[in-house]
Amino acid sequence: MFGTDNAADYNPLLDIDTSFAAYLNARTRSYKDHIVGGMMDYAFDADFSVKQKITAFSGWSKIYKNLTGRDIPNKVKRIFQSTDAAGSMKYPELYNAVKVCAEKLQISVPTVYVRNAPSKYEIYSVSSEGVDPFIVATSGLAEICSKEELRFLIGCECGHIQNNHCIFNMAAPYFGINISDDQDEFKPAEADSSSMQIAGTISEWIKLSDVTSDRAGMICLSNPQEYPVIMTGIHKKGIFAHYKKESLDLNELMKQYEVLHITPARSIVIPPECTAIDKRILAGLEFLNCEILYNWRSDLSKADMHTVNKQALEIRCEIILDAAKEGM
Repeated sequence: MFGTDNAADYNPLLDIDTSFAAYLNARTRSYKDHIVGGMMDYAFDADFSVKQKITAFSGWSKIYKNLTGRDIPNKVKRIFQSTDAAGSMKYPELYNAVKVCAEKLQISVPTVYVRNAPSKYEIYSVSSEGVDPFIVATSGLAEICSKEELRFLIGCECGHIQNNHCIFNMAAPYFGINISDDQDEFKPAEADSSSMQIAGTISEWIKLSDVTSDRAGMICLSNPQEYPVIMTGIHKKGIFAHYKKESLDLNELMKQYEVLHITPARSIVIPPECTAIDKRILAGLEFLNCEILYNWRSDLSKADMHTVNKQALEIRCEIILDAAKEGM
């Protein structure tokens, strides 16, 4: 336009807001009724608060710039060159799962890219400035998991996308924290005090973000009550590599929950033999009794079920996760 009023010189493309904030705003319109206080209503409150803490560290801005300006774009190029997109003809089980999950969580359908690795069982999501969110899975994962297990795992990744987890998960390798074997190419940060603070906080946050993503996965299941069976089955397959393989037997875990379910929050005691994955499952079971699940899934019956509100849910989950300090 350059100072002229001639309509012929006007370019309407200049009026388009291409900022990342505008992009996120456009993606939240369909589920805006589920946003409370700037976060998804099903998200674990502690996940959100610790995520805010990470962004307040002075060293975070440098890591963020490196990720968004260099590392993630380079990673995306490699992914596009070495994977195939799931579709109705190729990897239809993943394609069908992501369509169902996107509908349940009211988000745009992310593309699922599949890496040919029959002996590896990995899945993660990518989202960043200038990058449409997508999910990466291995062919081995698609072969070893049942239909409902895939729906849960894809739902968890859609939850990571919906709750802005991806950039924090992708920052983890900077500090030697590997969530999957395919995320270890970034150089560890120098061990200054700021980096050490961020590293410790990200390690803490990963456990909390998994609670949020599990809730998203449950929202996507045909029958969310099958969560403990599906979750323990997935863990036995070695898919959650960042958790210790040791865990309680499912029957023993459900016995623990039968006691936990009727115990007031102030009296909750988690046995020391419960590992991080056990506590993650126990925290997930609490969501099955929360009114928020049934707000998302109006097709589910909650007859004769006493549901709790979000505040009561979060108090119980925080106690469950902090009661024992066994690490991941």
